[in-house]
Amino acid sequence: MKLFLVRHGETPPNRAGRILGLCGVRLTSTGRMQARALACALHGELPFLLYASPVARALETAQTISTALDVPVEPLEGLAEADAGELEGLTGPEMRERHPEFARRWDEDPGAARMPGGESLAEVQRRAWSAVEHLLARNAGGTVVAVTHNFTIQTIVCRVLGIPLRNFRRLRQEVGSITRLELTASSMAVLSLNETAHLPA
Repeated sequence: MKLFLVRHGETPPNRAGRILGLCGVRLTSTGRMQARALACALHGELPFLLYASPVARALETAQTISTALDVPVEPLEGLAEADAGELEGLTGPEMRERHPEFARRWDEDPGAARMPGGESLAEVQRRAWSAVEHLLARNAGGTVVAVTHNFTIQTIVCRVLGIPLRNFRRLRQEVGSITRLELTASSMAVLSLNETAHLPA
């Protein structure tokens, strides 16, 4: 299976540098342009199946692709972003001021550090990888586009590369980016990471 992991377009919290989990925010005008650019970039990959996180910003991005390319979109719960719990909407400095013990654990071992009232990256990785296995079982020889989120993509790529979650910060995923994987029952490979050349300047 060829799996294209697409990060949703820009939202106001992305632009403001705020933590964004399951909040139902919409795309900015830039984010909508990025979604249209993604549709153009993915046109040459047709035919493919289109899945999306059920979180609003990912669904909006996927629906733009769906409309442009006449491909139905199916929500898939495992593709949702990490539940940020009490961190939702905070900036990095605000998080460190209000939740210093979590910030310490996040610096030491981000894979195991559970966000207050939310998830850990290890939990995100388990459910996201279950979603990947579900897609592979249904579409082993085909192409799948999955519109999802920063942490979700990073944890999947960590699994494919066999690197610990404590190193997830080495994997940058810009809004509107594409990461390409190739998966079979016996092998996994990253073909590209964080493609952004298709995005408007």
